[in-house]
Amino acid sequence: MTTQPIHQSPDKANPPAPVNFGDPANPSDTGRSEDVTIGKLLKPRGIEGEVFCHPLTDFVERFYALKTITVVLPGGRREVLTVERARLYGKRFAFKFKGIHTPEAVTAYRNALLVVPKEDTFDLPDGTFYIYDIVGMMVVTDAGDEVGPVKEVLSLPGNDVYIVDRKGEEVLIPASKELVTIDRDARKIVVQAIEGLI
Repeated sequence: MTTQPIHQSPDKANPPAPVNFGDPANPSDTGRSEDVTIGKLLKPRGIEGEVFCHPLTDFVERFYALKTITVVLPGGRREVLTVERARLYGKRFAFKFKGIHTPEAVTAYRNALLVVPKEDTFDLPDGTFYIYDIVGMMVVTDAGDEVGPVKEVLSLPGNDVYIVDRKGEEVLIPASKELVTIDRDARKIVVQAIEGLI
């Protein structure tokens, strides 16, 4: 999720059957606009078939309530897995899926994405936006000059950064509420025309 103009995670949360796997340059793009990525499976944990997960959502508590989850494997194949348990190991999250009992078996799902339908995403406070809301918005200056569409959002410790495509040139704009204003209905971001920024 990204906030008025500050902070991400598509729930950051910013994925599909034998169609395509989305944009390989953007791991949160699964090729289906109605899907939202909430996590990415990593390496096995232990010897019982558990697997670590990198959350791509600010709402990690949702993992505890999952009964099933759709995973999208590299290459585009989708599977629905039944969740036996989800728990934290220190600061790392791990899943155990039904029918998967060995590290070798769960390794087949490494780098798979966990996705939910867009309608299952959580409601956000006013002034807060999911990354998929931001990507594609047109950026204009406060003087009315068009800069270009947002093609990606970088999540950094201080604040998010919008990568804007200005006729093939990448422009980086800090997602600071002092610099940008977001109009959700107009699908537009207005940025102050500060010298050296645009």
